[in-house]
Amino acid sequence: MKEDEEIIMKKIGIHNGTFHADDVFCIALMQSLYGEVEVIRTRDQKLLDECDIVADVGNGKYDHHDVEKKLRENGIPYCAFGLLWQDYGVEYVKTQFPSVTDESEQKEIADKIDSNFIQQIDANDNGVDVMQSEVPITTLSEIIKSYVPFGGTEEDVEKSFFEAVDFAKMILFRKTKKYAEHYNNLRLIQAEIEKQDVDNTHMLVLENSVPWKDAVLEFDKEEKILFVVYPNITGSWCVQTTLKDKDSFAARKDLPKSWGGLRDDDLSRETGINDCVFCHPALFICGNKTKEGAIKMAQAAVLN
Repeated sequence: MKEDEEIIMKKIGIHNGTFHADDVFCIALMQSLYGEVEVIRTRDQKLLDECDIVADVGNGKYDHHDVEKKLRENGIPYCAFGLLWQDYGVEYVKTQFPSVTDESEQKEIADKIDSNFIQQIDANDNGVDVMQSEVPITTLSEIIKSYVPFGGTEEDVEKSFFEAVDFAKMILFRKTKKYAEHYNNLRLIQAEIEKQDVDNTHMLVLENSVPWKDAVLEFDKEEKILFVVYPNITGSWCVQTTLKDKDSFAARKDLPKSWGGLRDDDLSRETGINDCVFCHPALFICGNKTKEGAIKMAQAAVLN
């Protein structure tokens, strides 16, 4: 889709009858972009021809039921949702998350949604098994399928379809939001690392609870930061170890062994610091009721 191309979207065609995650997310995507446009659920080609865009039916650009399916580089075939996302994914990121203004970041977010979210839906709809586990896994496709009122009337199916669409809109937004916020968090953490004296304190203190692990690994290659102090959602403060790399649970430095498993007064006596709350037995996180207490715990852990 070209930037200067004006898109008129009044009617969207999709097949009727039993629905799946594929067609549900098609409508969730397009309604998120163009408002509550009319959805025509039919297989009648005359009615489909009257639509501004058609997906998952009608043998057009966004139908994936041809023998020669379009494949990704990793071999996962596209379904209708994946095909639509190719053309409208970046636009979705731009409109839903206007704070992300960098075009390369918009494209990266759209690509991550495809690889980490849409591909599983596409694979399922195309009959490709990518979920290999001895334990049964409840997929998003199965959750969407649970909306289908088997044995219900046509009206029941229609109602349930749009209930599933509302659910899909929320999931798509929240999933994309995670990646959209990633770049803002990276900039925030980078600024805090540059502002604070992490070379000497070996800790990073954050005033808000934001995802920081990837950013610390990216901006602290010399492993100066051993612990991160941040507020907990409950109002207390946490001290957490930083990892050596993203694919390992090994910390750059553990919390003191003598703290492990202690809580409240027992932990305060052991540390000599008031208002301690807990220390996990695995020595990767501990807590204090106050910011000042958490910083003292981090300082003690650095020196231990």
